[in-house]
Amino acid sequence: MEQILLIDGTEERDLSNLEPQSSEYTYTELRELGLRIYKEVWKQFYEWEPRECRQIIHALAGRRVFGEREKYNKMIDQLLDPGALQDSEMRIDLENPNQPLLLVTQYDAEGRGISYPLEMEEIFVDPTFEAHPPYESCPPINQSIRGWGVDETAAFIPYGDEEGFPVMEYLDQFQSFAWEEDFDPDSEMIQIETARRLHNTLNISIKNIDRMRILPKSLHESYNKGLLWQRFQRDFLRWPGGTEDDIEGACFQPAVDDLHKRLTSVLATFCPNLNCLRTLCTTHLHPQSGSFGGGGRPKVTNQSMRLSEGEPCGDECYRLTDDSYTDKVYWENKSDKEALKTILSISPNLFPCQLADLCFKPCREVFVQRCAMFSDDLTYDDDSADDPESHTKNNRTRRKTRKRRLIFEEEEKHAPFVPLEPCNHKGPCEKEWCECYRRKRHCQLACRCGINCDRQYRGCECKRCLLTCPCVKHDRECLPGICHKCDARGATDNPCVNTKLQRNDTMAVEIRRADYGLGAFAAQDMKPDDFIGDYVGNMMTFEDVDVLNPVAEYSGRNYFFEFSKKNEEEMLDAAPVGNATRFLNHETLEVANCEARILLVNGEHHIGFYTTKAVARGEELLLYYGDTYWLNKQESPLEPSSD
Repeated sequence: MEQILLIDGTEERDLSNLEPQSSEYTYTELRELGLRIYKEVWKQFYEWEPRECRQIIHALAGRRVFGEREKYNKMIDQLLDPGALQDSEMRIDLENPNQPLLLVTQYDAEGRGISYPLEMEEIFVDPTFEAHPPYESCPPINQSIRGWGVDETAAFIPYGDEEGFPVMEYLDQFQSFAWEEDFDPDSEMIQIETARRLHNTLNISIKNIDRMRILPKSLHESYNKGLLWQRFQRDFLRWPGGTEDDIEGACFQPAVDDLHKRLTSVLATFCPNLNCLRTLCTTHLHPQSGSFGGGGRPKVTNQSMRLSEGEPCGDECYRLTDDSYTDKVYWENKSDKEALKTILSISPNLFPCQLADLCFKPCREVFVQRCAMFSDDLTYDDDSADDPESHTKNNRTRRKTRKRRLIFEEEEKHAPFVPLEPCNHKGPCEKEWCECYRRKRHCQLACRCGINCDRQYRGCECKRCLLTCPCVKHDRECLPGICHKCDARGATDNPCVNTKLQRNDTMAVEIRRADYGLGAFAAQDMKPDDFIGDYVGNMMTFEDVDVLNPVAEYSGRNYFFEFSKKNEEEMLDAAPVGNATRFLNHETLEVANCEARILLVNGEHHIGFYTTKAVARGEELLLYYGDTYWLNKQESPLEPSSD
């Protein structure tokens, strides 16, 4: 079976099946063979490298010109001695004494000089020109980043050239320094060429090459770690013993017309969290499945779809079509049918309205094609609308097996609890194997148990989510797929008002000078409860903050924002990365026109900024930082500062 190419150009899982396993070698023979090839490549490289370096250096030397060294030394002396500046280099035009001239002399390879004057434009600087406020480097992001936490190795010394920064106090918190690590790019090229020869020429599998333990680093650790990954992150060094040919089989590219393999190729790096829904996620660390698996038999009949409640998706919706339309649909392009068949093999119970968006086809045509693929007599329908006796029997069974009321620790106050990774196990979430069950938590939408799990948060039944909405009262945003009546999915022009953060429905904000450094200003008129933005940054722990405290205290700018004093595993730092919300300045509680809300959005914590009163266009957005912000920052590194 062909392996699937991941985004990094490497294949899924351990690469062990890329080539047939060779049975000609024992482990000892494999290791001896690997060492022999490694030494062979090493010798060839270092026979070539010194000669190549000498040729490059000689090529840069050029031809030597008589007297060039003396002229060079004289020029250096003049540059280092301000008093040695000659009148011939800076002249004053007697006819126009206010226009200074700069005499420029250019020399060719033979040492001959050509001089010509250049007029100099005088620039007058207003002494009252205001300096720009102090500003930290802040690349813009729209989602918090996990994985930039402080580790045991110091990457660099912040403010290293400023005498006032406590360098030793800062470095004492680390076990090692990145600039002391030994990295040889030449050695990396030798290792890559060794692996290529073993695999491509001698038919040794990637797994067996790693088992030899002759290379300092594994070829494949994950989609973004290992020697193969690093091979794709740098330019290839051209040398006679090496080749830019990829390791055969390590880069299998699915065919353009093979939709299933193309989808599977990115599945291992795709994040299913509803706040993300993208590949190479930098926020959620839970591992993903390597394959879709079988979608199983469809459980919804075509007739059930016809009789289901719902508004038509358009004039060509299947709900508005009768049986006479069946004979009028014919798809000439076979790839269209294959695409629909692939999607249904993964998710066989999708409704035609959803399939139409995925297939770029009219809804009623998709429905006709589905009817041809899945006849009702071969479909198992969970919801047998035509069998009332079955419904009665099922209701009796539910009453007999009704379970006791579940208790959840984070039912009302979720901020003190660290959200769990989505559960992924066989069977219902009612045993110790389920982390959600063991910790008495709700399952998330990203959990593999589905929205019908007993541990899923039940959501709300509101048509309009106001203060009485249970989701609003518990500081949760409504859940797409669970909160149906308020349109949490955003399928209409009037989506739920309690989903602004996950939809990124922000008001326009501009950053400019304020009374205190830079500030955030309203770029449009705002009403109370308008959403300004999601406070994002580097996701950290309290221990990370302790390490960075010397930096925050020295700079006088603090961007730490915690969710709860009891939650020591989650904190945001918008100093290295962030968005416009980091520029909100402090004001008293009476004057502030914004507030921060700790919300649980699709299973993860967020800090949303909302207006508390009407704000006119051009007015500064101000936030009350809280009393604890002004305490000793080592005791309580809480809320954000602005530049």
